[in-house]
Amino acid sequence: MAKPDFPPLLQPGMHNMTIQGLHALAVAPFGADLRRQDLHQNLARWYGALQALGIGGTLWLDGSFLTEKPSPGDIDCVLWNPRWVNGHVNVTAALRQQVDNLLNRAAAENIFNLDLYIEMSPQDDVFHREAYWRGVLGFGHDRVSAKGFAEIHL
Repeated sequence: MAKPDFPPLLQPGMHNMTIQGLHALAVAPFGADLRRQDLHQNLARWYGALQALGIGGTLWLDGSFLTEKPSPGDIDCVLWNPRWVNGHVNVTAALRQQVDNLLNRAAAENIFNLDLYIEMSPQDDVFHREAYWRGVLGFGHDRVSAKGFAEIHL
């Protein structure tokens, strides 16, 4: 039996936004929902830590956080092609370890409440991987009801 779906906050399709825009969409309208506030704060900390370390990429966000569900459990996200924004200039082993820790799936879930997937597809496979994730993120659990997801650039 499929999980029940709550009404989505976004119309079908991909919606480019910022961390602040995500807050306005998925946190502010639910003022008293402390869990939503915590989830967004954790996402912002994780996002900020990656940026501070010089990591860029594209983040697709989805899950119950982008629905009207009260107190969602986590934020589902796919990080596409995480990379050093300035190449590998001055990248130390310690810096690389910090990035690895932030991109570790189990750590992202335990520390930041992110259900994190990393996609580093070869160029000739990008179309197929994007199509796969659009299918996963763009539909409800019933696999019929279309819904939207957010895209944020690091």
